Amino acid sequence: MGEDLLISQGFNEYSHYEVILLRRLTTPALRHVADTLFILALVIGLALAARPLYASSALPIPSALPASEPGGQVPGYTIVVDPGHGGKDGGAIGARTGIPEAGLNLTVSQLVQAGLEAAGYQVILTRGDADALGPDKQSDMAARKAIMNQPGVDLVVSIHMNKFSDPSVSGPMAFYMQGSQPGEALATQVIQALCTALDRPLRKANPGDYFVIRESTPPSVLVECGFLSNAQDESLLQDPAHQQKLADGIVAGVRAYLESAPDPTAAPSPSPTFAP
Repeated sequence: MGEDLLISQGFNEYSHYEVILLRRLTTPALRHVADTLFILALVIGLALAARPLYASSALPIPSALPASEPGGQVPGYTIVVDPGHGGKDGGAIGARTGIPEAGLNLTVSQLVQAGLEAAGYQVILTRGDADALGPDKQSDMAARKAIMNQPGVDLVVSIHMNKFSDPSVSGPMAFYMQGSQPGEALATQVIQALCTALDRPLRKANPGDYFVIRESTPPSVLVECGFLSNAQDESLLQDPAHQQKLADGIVAGVRAYLESAPDPTAAPSPSPTFAP
């Protein structure tokens, strides 16, 4: 079901028209009756004026995941921010501290949400707490797919933390679905902005075959913020100042994409078919 959004609030035009008609009927013979009706109509009109008008939203957002209020600078853009993992699925584990990535994903995602909202975008989080979206992995992923493929969603940004067998590997990465030109453009803007925000050498975006970017209809990017298998990254990823830099970079990349793409809401190129 759609969510009702307040679209206007103010004096009701129909009530105003009723008051004008009643005032024109105030002849001497009907003055007492007309005055009484005028006062009654004025009270009713003011009551109606105080009542907000509503319209059904075109974007069906789950009641458990309400959309944030748009800032008004760039109306019409809705971005899904997906904190990876959650619940029993903690994701990658920090090599030294044992911290699971799920909580870090949520923290960075909420910072990204705040930054996008401040820039005027409407944001939907796939999850707003530590819980998964279903009792098992399959139902959790199905719920994420349903949220990110809602009508009206323009972009999907999935936030993760990385790990690798070589502990010397570090830094952010961004993945897009191979064959999706909008996805590649989005991922390129995000990784470049991330590297700039973190003062790291620029990297290229990488094609990948991950569920979120494979099953997303809108252009999407999967961001790996750093490597929990790397000691320095593991420490930085838990630092609030570094987390804010990550969010700032992701927000800057999304904004750069939307401001530079000829048609940022166009459907992505058809994705290749994969055997089950």
